[in-house]
Amino acid sequence: MKRRKALKNLSVGLSAGLWIPGLLTSCKKDDPIPEVQYDGVVVIIGAGAAGLFAADILNSKGVKVIVLEASNQLGGRVRSLRNQKELTVQTAADFPVELGAEIGYGTDSAFGKIIKNYTLTKIELASQSVEQFILDSQAKSAADWGGDPDFNAVKNFVEGLPNYAGGDVSMKQAAGVSARGEALLNSLAGNYYGSSSDLVGAKGVSEAIGLREHDNQAYIIKTNPLQDILVSRFSQIVTKVQLNAVVKSINYAGEKIIITDKEGTQTEADKVIVTTSLGVLKSGGVAFSPGLPAAKTTAMNKLGMDHSIRVVIDFKKNFWGNNSGYIWGGTQGPSYLNIGVTRSDLPNTLSLTVNGAKAQELSAQGEGMINTILAELDAIYNGQASLFIRKVINNDGTEGPRVWFLADWGKDEFFKGGFSYPRPGASNEDRVILGAPLNNKVFFAGEATDIKGDAGTINGALNSAERAVEELVTSIINP
Repeated sequence: MKRRKALKNLSVGLSAGLWIPGLLTSCKKDDPIPEVQYDGVVVIIGAGAAGLFAADILNSKGVKVIVLEASNQLGGRVRSLRNQKELTVQTAADFPVELGAEIGYGTDSAFGKIIKNYTLTKIELASQSVEQFILDSQAKSAADWGGDPDFNAVKNFVEGLPNYAGGDVSMKQAAGVSARGEALLNSLAGNYYGSSSDLVGAKGVSEAIGLREHDNQAYIIKTNPLQDILVSRFSQIVTKVQLNAVVKSINYAGEKIIITDKEGTQTEADKVIVTTSLGVLKSGGVAFSPGLPAAKTTAMNKLGMDHSIRVVIDFKKNFWGNNSGYIWGGTQGPSYLNIGVTRSDLPNTLSLTVNGAKAQELSAQGEGMINTILAELDAIYNGQASLFIRKVINNDGTEGPRVWFLADWGKDEFFKGGFSYPRPGASNEDRVILGAPLNNKVFFAGEATDIKGDAGTINGALNSAERAVEELVTSIINP
């Protein structure tokens, strides 16, 4: 078998959209003597937010790290449209458009602190935009729906989730709303948490909300793509990352851990941090030897990670309202976001996030999914979606294909879904067990292992990295 050669410098190929590259670098060691006296090598599987942060912390403490990333770019599911060089057509938007994570939560959260430290301009959605809610194919504000009993039933249930004291059942069972309100409930209490309202556990979500230590304020960044922010923040780790390294097995039975990729190339490590997605772990995409303990497998199966897609559509006209932010409650598109709100004078781009069975259904339609989505928007906005969708202009002046973009995370072999969510019967303890180390040699990070209530977010990934590194360093100090 081949042995992995020394790391080579990487060319990241990021756009020029990040205007503060000098500020977003990793913290340097104040003392040339390593903070952790360790001669071993730590290999980190995955270069998403969790993997980059874990590598950054260990590197700053003088620990030798190697990062193996399966895809051809850094950031994991933090992926910005303008960085996808294979796309021949780009959006007309003059603001960042995300194909993965697009919302930050908490001004004092793990990610919020990065934004604050580097004085990036953020747009707080609650104060800068108006939400719309769909019932009877009509999109109205909360004030306009104020007297509607079905709207109020959904609203009261969702707002009461932090204090939920009902049974350990699905959101749909717990809410018990009418058929008319089910699509809105699915949007706010199903799709929002990673699946559909008949699969997401109400009690598990309530517990997670209660664990959060930040203000949970939702915001978008005005001018900086999130992928650029992550890569720049952890720039000292870039040369330690090997791209296109698809790990297939981790053998931790011997003194050295042997990591084998799909090409048969092996890397030796003394300790490993696995940040692979829950979808890949559940599908057996990485084989462990010895196998994962039964308790960890049981905990893993109590958490879900379903199909997920992101669709971005450019329009020639904003027909949904310039000050509109989120549009909740669609049947085909449970969650639309006016991603240009307060970021542009021409906010003519909608971002659609679909999780769970509906995402799988749309994915199966292939290119035809755009017709399904436009038909729903046409029904709500009197045919304007089909009329005003932007099209490519050919060299001869004729109109070409419609301009829209798709990230199908369910079909991506390196993710196999969107993000984790608690099924009925799951609790935070399952995330604790999922993240527990194996023999003080293999450690686990990634949003699914977050135990601070932030699973499914960049915050959760960053939180989990800190926890995993703390566990790893403790194993070095107290072997």
